[in-house]
Amino acid sequence: MQQRPHWNNRKDLESIVKRLVRIPSVSGTLGEMRMAEELVEILGEIPYFQNHANMIFTEGIPNDEFERVNIAALLEGKEKNNRKTVVLLSHYDVVGAADYGKLQPLAFDAEQLTGFLQTAKLPDEASKNLQTGDWLFGRGVMDMKAGLAIELGLLSELSEDEHFSGNILLLSVPDEERNSAGMLAGVDLLTKLKKKYDLEYTLCLCTEPSFESFPGDESKYIYLGSAGKMLPLVFCVGKETHVGEPFAGVNAAWMAAAFTSNMELAEVFLERESDFSCPLPICLKIEDLKEYYNVQTPTHAYALYNIFTIKQTPEDVITKMKKLAEQTASELIERMEKACISSGILEYKQRITEAKPKVFTYSMLYDLGKKQFGESFEQELLSIIMNKGVDDYRELTISLAKKISDYFPDLAPFYLIMLSPPYYPNVSLTEDKQKDVDIVQLANAIQKKAEGTGVEIKLQKYFMGLSDVSYCRLQDSENVIPTLAKELPLYGTRYHLPLETIAALDIPTLNIGPYGKDAHKRTERLELPFSLEILPNLLNYAIKNVLI
Repeated sequence: MQQRPHWNNRKDLESIVKRLVRIPSVSGTLGEMRMAEELVEILGEIPYFQNHANMIFTEGIPNDEFERVNIAALLEGKEKNNRKTVVLLSHYDVVGAADYGKLQPLAFDAEQLTGFLQTAKLPDEASKNLQTGDWLFGRGVMDMKAGLAIELGLLSELSEDEHFSGNILLLSVPDEERNSAGMLAGVDLLTKLKKKYDLEYTLCLCTEPSFESFPGDESKYIYLGSAGKMLPLVFCVGKETHVGEPFAGVNAAWMAAAFTSNMELAEVFLERESDFSCPLPICLKIEDLKEYYNVQTPTHAYALYNIFTIKQTPEDVITKMKKLAEQTASELIERMEKACISSGILEYKQRITEAKPKVFTYSMLYDLGKKQFGESFEQELLSIIMNKGVDDYRELTISLAKKISDYFPDLAPFYLIMLSPPYYPNVSLTEDKQKDVDIVQLANAIQKKAEGTGVEIKLQKYFMGLSDVSYCRLQDSENVIPTLAKELPLYGTRYHLPLETIAALDIPTLNIGPYGKDAHKRTERLELPFSLEILPNLLNYAIKNVLI
């Protein structure tokens, strides 16, 4: 096995970044397994782990179709009584590269791609960056192979520091870009290693990159927390009719469209904290379930929505959506009544009034189904949840919504509101925990140290790109878990979401990572001087201060 001195310097870090990028570890592909193997090989090139091979851990993700694994490596300091531990968290998967078009074969070769782009047509800003020679292009180079490379560099350097005290646990996971299956399994691994090696998790330091807060933003950030995410599903059950009798039914596609019109950017979900505001809801998918053309109106439709949170609980979100659905139902009927009067077909007016859509949550229909249909009802729904032929959680949730709705045709039309995976808890540093106050002070100290190098780093309350740090702690658990148990039907069955374990870990987090632009775009790129020269020293400083 190759042996080398530590590589926490720009030249060696850039080499590691390129090496990591070269593996096409696209989420949900076998490339993730290749990346895991490469990561183990790189760790094995650090002399400390050549002598402590038992401190490299490869832990499989339970029931994973790709047999993916989490990779962890524990560096124990010289002072055995100091059990303080910094977790270095990263993900090693990336999004696909179809957006590169004809350049897709070069997307995972950062050096070749950067060279080729010298003669290619690029957007003005990307072209200007390229000409400086200080930027590296490629899929995953920013999100987040550079952050992983920096963590490896820190592990390499600190393993050779004779005075290093405390412990570092590197944890790198797959699937962050899809369902976070890696981190959800990683929570169990963190718990296991904590018990086995008597570790005290003082801080989770994540190296996700800085993202623009607004168009043209070139700021570098330290994120003190991470926004949460919910993915509500609104399933619409209409009342079918012939297109020649539009007032004799309620079109499910219209129900979905009308609700989405009210839900999109709905300010009722607006959350502000200091000068920070959370992005408003947006529809991610909307369609009806009609399989072929005919002149009958669609009877089923659905829409999925992305909702970011910084304080709102699942119960808060469900309650607000119910009110919006009730408002939408009233607006539908009001419009139908006006159209009926304008058309002069008054015979339908009473029928229209009686057709106002009802509003249910999943738990409401489930409780009704148990009461009316008993055990067979519960078993049929469970069989859909556990259907191994469907691996997409959204598809499973839609199938489940359709099946439970089929039990209640007499209640149509109605809106059914429920939650689909993934669920990301919002996390933040609070003033009522001393360990959190200490981390805020550390962030301020990092900021001042950066100023000494001529770099301004801003403190941001929340990371808005979604991050696996969401699974390091669970705040307001007594209000979160009961609602998820009722309204997210895959929770506790098909969707492994170890909320009790996460709450027990309760690790405060900081995210400070490399600087780049255009993550998930064909112009994704990494700025090298800050990312590979200044940032590693700041992180070294942060780790040593935490472990004192």
